Amino acid sequence: MPTKAVVQSADKAWTVTYNSEVRYFTWSNTRGFPTDVAPLSGNGHGTQVYSPMALQISGNPSPDWKIDSTLRGGFVWASQTTAGNRGSVSTATDTQLSATATYLAINGVQPFATINFNLPTGSSALYGNARFARMDPDLVDLQTYGEGLNVGPTLGVNVPITAELMATFSAGYTERGTFDKEAADPFTGLITATDRIKNGNESTVTTALAYAHGAFSSQGSLSYAWDGVSSVNGLIQYRTGPRTTLAGSAAYAWTDRWSSSVNGYWMHTNSNDVVDATGAFLIPEAFNSNSDVVRINVNTTYRMDNGLSLGPVASFLDRNHNSWDPTAGAFVPAKTRWSLGGAAAYAWKSNVSFNARVEHMWTHEDVHPDVPGFPGSGIPDMSGESWLLLGGLTVTY
Repeated sequence: MPTKAVVQSADKAWTVTYNSEVRYFTWSNTRGFPTDVAPLSGNGHGTQVYSPMALQISGNPSPDWKIDSTLRGGFVWASQTTAGNRGSVSTATDTQLSATATYLAINGVQPFATINFNLPTGSSALYGNARFARMDPDLVDLQTYGEGLNVGPTLGVNVPITAELMATFSAGYTERGTFDKEAADPFTGLITATDRIKNGNESTVTTALAYAHGAFSSQGSLSYAWDGVSSVNGLIQYRTGPRTTLAGSAAYAWTDRWSSSVNGYWMHTNSNDVVDATGAFLIPEAFNSNSDVVRINVNTTYRMDNGLSLGPVASFLDRNHNSWDPTAGAFVPAKTRWSLGGAAAYAWKSNVSFNARVEHMWTHEDVHPDVPGFPGSGIPDMSGESWLLLGGLTVTY
């Protein structure tokens, strides 16, 4: 169950927040994941229990500075069964550490600097049948359970245009470290060997706007990211295509009791560069193997006098065709997904509250035609259902 504790120092300069949560996912469909593993028939189902945790420290050591730092980690257990294959894993996840310093003494602008680390405390290599514990990321929170040491600095500036409108401009770079991934032994064919993976370093530029007036608030952002060359065991493999992401959210308090919000994003990834016939150079791929993704989430909340608030939640996701996930080394299948559920919270005391969430999801994947030159490699249309269950506790002191 999610827990949250907040501790504020006596001088009110610093706030410490701890969060913990448990999320339970279960799904079933007319095919497992990945969809191209023999036998190419039969149903698939899986379960993932994910417990993320976070420790955040925020404060103003002086009137001119604001400091925010966050440490995130967690544990996961996952199991998937597909016709002829079954795999499970139990592991810690990677640990993320971030820190941001914002300078407040300049009128009209607030420059900031952020540093992010991904610490490889999870399991990136899943040998034997354990590799089948990787699941479709559109059905569960985690598709992979570890990668390398990543270091990502970001520089930016907040520009308060008016008391109600703020713009943010930033640029970041992520240096991605190598990590191990399971591979087939060349002599036995068993998944007991190891490949050394190096995903391309990433550069990102982002612009964002945030607006609030009365009962209405909104924010939006536009980012563009491009990667360097990815390699396996020192040999170049591909370069992921540049990505454009448009994201936004809006919320409105209709009355003291009723409020609604909507958020979502659209992401487009250009064609990858792949190795040519010589294996020495990268050329644009013949067709774009990446997908456009659209996701929208909506909810409405009603607050009662007794401290209980509840309301419906819904979401929609569309992935227009298969997309390559370089960390997992697998394609994420094209699909349309709908979800419907409800969320509730109860303020038991001034510093103690409970919350719960349940969602039922439906997915459908269109027919995947045969790969040219490989008759019988196509996949029929697929459908499935999944559930998300979440319960929690928040404690503030």
